[in-house]
Amino acid sequence: MSSPRFRIDQPWKAIRRWLVDVPVDDPVDRRNAPMLQLILLLVAVPVPLLWAYRVFGSDVPWRSGETLAVSLSMAFCGFAAFSFYLVRRGRMQWALWQLMVVVALSVIASHVGSGFGGNRFEQPVNAVWLVMAGLMIGRRALWIMCAAILSAFALGVHFDVGQGEQLDGIVVDAIVSGLIFVLIALAVDRTASALRESLAAATLRSNELAHANQRLQAEIIEREQVQEQLIHARKIEMVGRLSSGIAHDFNHLLGLVQGYAGRGLEASEPATMREALLGVDGVSRRAAQVANRLLDFSRADVRLLKDIDVAAALEELQPMLRQLLAPGIGIELQLSDAPVMARLDPAQFDLMVLNIASNAGDAMPDGGHFTIDVRGGEDQVHIRFSDTGMGMTEQVRSHLLEPFFTTKPRGEGTGLGLAVVAAMIGDAGGAIYVTSAPGEGTEVRIQLPMAAVSRTPAAADVRAGSTRLPGISPALG
Repeated sequence: MSSPRFRIDQPWKAIRRWLVDVPVDDPVDRRNAPMLQLILLLVAVPVPLLWAYRVFGSDVPWRSGETLAVSLSMAFCGFAAFSFYLVRRGRMQWALWQLMVVVALSVIASHVGSGFGGNRFEQPVNAVWLVMAGLMIGRRALWIMCAAILSAFALGVHFDVGQGEQLDGIVVDAIVSGLIFVLIALAVDRTASALRESLAAATLRSNELAHANQRLQAEIIEREQVQEQLIHARKIEMVGRLSSGIAHDFNHLLGLVQGYAGRGLEASEPATMREALLGVDGVSRRAAQVANRLLDFSRADVRLLKDIDVAAALEELQPMLRQLLAPGIGIELQLSDAPVMARLDPAQFDLMVLNIASNAGDAMPDGGHFTIDVRGGEDQVHIRFSDTGMGMTEQVRSHLLEPFFTTKPRGEGTGLGLAVVAAMIGDAGGAIYVTSAPGEGTEVRIQLPMAAVSRTPAAADVRAGSTRLPGISPALG
C-alpha cells in the first residue's frame, strides 16, 4: 500500500523543491514565491489550451468579439508566463508589479467595455488580485490596486448608465462593492504589515543571535589561548623555583661522573675500568631523566591525555617535591596499593601537585609536615593534600581560587598557582575543595574521574569551611 503513495509523493516533492529554489533574498518574497509561481502557471497554461480547443476542437461557429477576447487572453497569458520567468530569475518584485499593472489595466478596460454589471461575476477574482498585491508586494501596491478597482467600478457605472441602466440601482451596487473592496484592503493592509513587522523583528533577532554566537566563539577561543599561556607561564615559574634544587642535583651527579671517570683513568685492570664506565653510564642516564622530565614538564604544546596511575606518578614526583620544599618540611605519601587510574596530562598533573606543594611550603616557613593521600573510590580518584602551616582566614579562603589573588608581598607571588590548578581540574571534569583555618593548617581535596569514566561535574558550590570549584575554568573568570 505504501509503494504507490511513495511514487506519487516523490514527483510532488521534487516539484515543490523546484518551486522553492528561487534566487530571492527577501524572506517574505521567498515564502510567497512557490504560491505565486503556481498562480502564474495556472493563468499561463490552461487558458491557451482552452482557446486551442475552442478554435480547433469545437463545432460552434466563431462569434463576433471572440477574436478580441482571445487576443486579450493570450496577451495576458504571455504576461503571466513572462512574470513566471522573472520569478525564476530572482526578479520577483518586478514580476509582481508587471502582473499587477496588467491586471489593473485589464480590469479597467473590461469595465469600460462591458460596464459594471457585465463584470459583476469577476469581482471575486479581482479580490484575489487585491489580496496578492497586499501580501506579496506591499501597502503601496495594495492601495494602487484598490484605487484601480474602484476607478473601474466608476467607469463601469458610467458605461451602464450610458446603456440605459437605472442610476440609483447601479450606483448603490457599485458603492456596496467598493466598500467591500476597501474593507478587504484595510484587513489585508493590517495583516500584511503585522506579518512583515514580525518577520523583520524575528530576522533582526536571528542576526543578533548569530553575531552573539560568533563573538562567543571568538571569546572561547581567546580564553582557551589565554589559559594555555597562563598554564605555560606557571610552568616556567615553577621551573625557576626548582632550578636551585635541580642545579644541586646536577652538581652532585657531575661530581659522581668525575669520580667514576677519575677511578677509570687510574684503573690498571679492565674489570675496574669497566665498573667505572658502568657508573658513569648510570649517572648520565639519571641526569638525562631529570633533564627530560623538566623538558616534558615545561613544554607549551597541546595537552597529551593519558591513563596514568596517580600513585605511581606521585612516587616519581617525590624527588622534585623534595627539591621544592625546604629541608625542614617532612614529606609523607600515603598511596593506595592498587593502581588508581585517571585520564590526565602527566605534565599538567605534575604542575598541579607542585603548585599545591609550593603553597604549602610557603605556609610553613619554620618547617612542618606535608602529606599526600591517594585513594580510589567508586568512579572517583580522591587526592588529599594537607599541611601543618599557618592556615588562612575565611576571607582569604573564599578568594583563594581567583586568578592573581595573593597574600604575598609585591614581587614574591603572582596569584596564579591555585587558579591554574582549578582550571586544570575543571578541564579534567573534577572538583577541588579547600578547607583551612588560622593556625590549623590547610587541606586541599581533589576529586577526579577515574579513567574510562565519563562524568558531568556538578554546579558550583561553596560550603562552610570549604571552597568547591567544579568543571569550569576560574583562571579565565
